[in-house]
Amino acid sequence: MGNGSGQEPVGRPGPPSGQPPADPASLLQQRQAARERRDFATADAIRDQLRQAGWLVRDTPDGPELTEAPPYQTLDPAALAPRWDEPDRYDVSVVAHVAGWPEDVARATRSLAAHHRHLGYEVLLVSDGAGQATGRALEDLAAEDPHLQVLHLDQAIGFGASMNLAMGQALGRVLVWLDPHVEATGDLLGPLLAALDQPGTGLAGGWGVTTTTMLEFEADDGPEVDAIEGYLLAVPRALVARLRVDPKDRYYRNADLDYSFAVRALGSPGPLRAVRVEVPATRHRHRGFHETDPTERDRASRKNYDRFLGRWKGRTDLLTRGFRGYHRHR
Repeated sequence: MGNGSGQEPVGRPGPPSGQPPADPASLLQQRQAARERRDFATADAIRDQLRQAGWLVRDTPDGPELTEAPPYQTLDPAALAPRWDEPDRYDVSVVAHVAGWPEDVARATRSLAAHHRHLGYEVLLVSDGAGQATGRALEDLAAEDPHLQVLHLDQAIGFGASMNLAMGQALGRVLVWLDPHVEATGDLLGPLLAALDQPGTGLAGGWGVTTTTMLEFEADDGPEVDAIEGYLLAVPRALVARLRVDPKDRYYRNADLDYSFAVRALGSPGPLRAVRVEVPATRHRHRGFHETDPTERDRASRKNYDRFLGRWKGRTDLLTRGFRGYHRHR
């Protein structure tokens, strides 16, 4: 795990010096036998023993597989306890889901460092199935920037679960989703903090959308919008602690719609506001969109949207431009 948190890491310290590990293949067979007899405590203990010896276990439809652990600590997502009870330590925690393309992450994080020397902030990079080359590059970034902490997951768990895990480790007063294709060209975070200081505001971000049908969303300059796009989305930590990103949203698209509506629905007596603000930023090519297979991209996006619609289609009170019925524009 990279720089920063001060808590004990949960990961792979490596085999004890001078003590050769037990045969990994034999341990893997023992673990599988334990799982088949539903002795999950023993199976988990063997998995931990393999991790100590420098091996990771990945369960697949064809059976368990062993892979050699990378030269940095990896995290078992189930073993990382959330830190909601701890007090705020920073003004902002920036959280970025990383599935590859470390050069984009470098551009994004270096731009934050260049323009936010006045601000107390941390950056949590959650590496979700990104591979060892990306993992090494993220470690190099963390070595050069003390704001960065890298969470290397030992298995891919998808966008929603990864964001929940990383946000549970964040200790900023405000949590900010940042997609690595966004580059700050000035004070990116200040306008978000100012917007959230206004009473009744639950979310703020650089790009927003609205709908009048629940079936199609369009970009909207606001300032008040229905949802904030997840490329740059800020929420007070006190609200984040009360809800979760849908862990079924393994792909990023439309997860921001569901999350925005969930935050706004926390308001009482009326919904909290989502506010779009002008921010100094350049958006580069979004590799997570353009370099994902179009068929898989559309399938995953549709599944996310269908869950969103099933959950929120009755909350037309959340629509800032009014509701005109469940129909698509011609």
